[in-house]
Amino acid sequence: MQLSVESLLDGVMRTLREAVLPAVGERFARGQLFAVLDVLQNLRDRVEPKAELAEAEATSAAAALEQAAQVLPPPYRSELTRAVADAPDGPPVARAAALRAIVTRAYEMLAHLPDDQAAPVRAALGQHLAAQAMRDVAVLKPSLLEEISKG
Repeated sequence: MQLSVESLLDGVMRTLREAVLPAVGERFARGQLFAVLDVLQNLRDRVEPKAELAEAEATSAAAALEQAAQVLPPPYRSELTRAVADAPDGPPVARAAALRAIVTRAYEMLAHLPDDQAAPVRAALGQHLAAQAMRDVAVLKPSLLEEISKG
């Protein structure tokens, strides 16, 4: 699962302020670092997650939850079915977040089921999470680790 854009940018800015800035002694470099912090600070509340990524996650989660509901025993089946039906239709980010919470609830239900009943639910949810992990990784840019290691 991905961090929110706000949390990610907050972490980057905190690291730049607390760890990088004290180590930068040159005035010009410090000025450049403050400029980067200024841009990130102003960008933080203007960036939104891509709707198409949220739509893909929501579609996958809904399918996995429907599949899971089909094999759950009645009290859990109706709770899961109702929760999916009550999830907002949009915007995509809100739908994906709601379905993500329902996936978590479905895993909580598994703790109360025998292994033979839990296994097909776990498999359906696991397929969704594996696909989601691949979607999350697919949008990452190539690493700059080689450049980072050179300093």
